[in-house]
Amino acid sequence: MSDESDRTMMRRVPAQDDAGAEPLLHMLVVEAPGEAPRRVALGAAPLRVGRVPDNDIVLPSSEISRAHCTFALRGDEAMVTDLGSTNGCYLNGVRIHGSEALRSGARLRLGPYAITHLHGPRTQLERGDALERDLAKAGRYVLALLPPPITDGPVRVDWRFLPCIGVGGDGFGYRALPDGRFIVWLMDVAGHGAGASMLAVSVMNTLREGSPAGADPGNPAAVLAGLNGGFQMDRHGGLYFTIWYAVYDPGTRMLRYASAGQHAAFLGLPGTEPIPLSTRNPGIGLAAPERVFGEATALVPEGARLTLFSDGAFEVQARDGTQLTLRDFIPHLAAPPEPGMSEPERLLAAIRDSSRPGPMEDDVAILSLDFP
Repeated sequence: MSDESDRTMMRRVPAQDDAGAEPLLHMLVVEAPGEAPRRVALGAAPLRVGRVPDNDIVLPSSEISRAHCTFALRGDEAMVTDLGSTNGCYLNGVRIHGSEALRSGARLRLGPYAITHLHGPRTQLERGDALERDLAKAGRYVLALLPPPITDGPVRVDWRFLPCIGVGGDGFGYRALPDGRFIVWLMDVAGHGAGASMLAVSVMNTLREGSPAGADPGNPAAVLAGLNGGFQMDRHGGLYFTIWYAVYDPGTRMLRYASAGQHAAFLGLPGTEPIPLSTRNPGIGLAAPERVFGEATALVPEGARLTLFSDGAFEVQARDGTQLTLRDFIPHLAAPPEPGMSEPERLLAAIRDSSRPGPMEDDVAILSLDFP
């Protein structure tokens, strides 16, 4: 047996064209975390999916069995058959046993991967292929804007970002001001797709080096008001976003913060129950441009940790199919550290352990700030 590959691979099967008419094709769109979606035509020969290289579609993950499932045509109908896989195939959220027919648009979850079945004219499917490539580029651009971790100084920052299979609208950033104060923020656009990604990029670029409409970047309330005035949803395709924004002063150890439609960030000593930090403000773009935003302050003890995360970290389905909430996620924040594992890594592992198998439905962003 060959060595296992370290990336998704496929063997294409040529489609069967009917002379004189545009053919209807069965297409599989394979989506892997961190990769652009890939398409493979389903033709006369069945396609076998598994972890090792002698499969037609190779998904190199420990959650995928060596021979996981097959796709085949039965007349004009596409079928998927589970080959007794350990972690199963989930068709539209339900685990299958044996063979199931696939409608166009049916979505399967296999470990951290998703496979969508499409059926339609060749030209239509090719246009969709081009759109997926554009969305993948947008997602890569968002990743390129994220700052590197900080391992020394008055604020140490680490993070993990797990993009969803589709293009989401999460973004975050941090930087030091000339006077030594430190800014951190996390945002989440309501929605998915290219529009959400483009709005996230616009906001991230606004906050990376300056602030909106000349607002003092050290004044959280003024920054949120400036963002709200500049990103009204009626001028941005009906999209709005939520944000948590803070400024830390190492000299006084005071944290000024404001949130707009966003759940709380959490502050506390590692391994203890943290306190939530949030303010009552509407999401950015929802209120009138002249809206005044409120803020609050908190004293940061020595050795404290501030944790920010997007709602993709807790709005997930559990393995039993129930919907998890923020209340289910908070106990993970108070759990003791794991030796050899960073805090964002530990939290991300806890999310994956508690959620059902398969790709995440939304971006997951987790920031951990330590204050020596």
